[in-house]
Amino acid sequence: MADSAKTLFVRIDSRLEMTSLVGTCIRALCLDAGLDEMAAYQVQTCTIEAVNNAIIHAYGRQSGHSVEIRWTLDDAGLSIQVGDHGKAMAEMPPEIAPDPLAESGRGWWIMRQWMDSVDYETDGTGNRVILRKLLA
Repeated sequence: MADSAKTLFVRIDSRLEMTSLVGTCIRALCLDAGLDEMAAYQVQTCTIEAVNNAIIHAYGRQSGHSVEIRWTLDDAGLSIQVGDHGKAMAEMPPEIAPDPLAESGRGWWIMRQWMDSVDYETDGTGNRVILRKLLA
């Protein structure tokens, strides 16, 4: 990581009502970094999706667990890592468009459409979704 990199680390409790606060912070950071309104909205939405997935799937909607968000801006672009210490995903969601009428199951597809890359890592001590957006 370059010396000019900026990083912000936030840890929240695993409560769904916390996601709007995370989203507001991410949007403000993106606008400050020079992203336009649409790109900031897309990054905000993808981050909220990743945080929601950690709370709903990794922690089974139980509060009292930590979700960690690390926002990093460097010369290459921005990276947002959303980490948890809950249940790991058994398999990656398919890379096909979801049913538009489905009540859930669109988050990964949206993240893949709006971010330049989306990765998932698990190492036995935690899980991480890594969202990347290149800067023009």
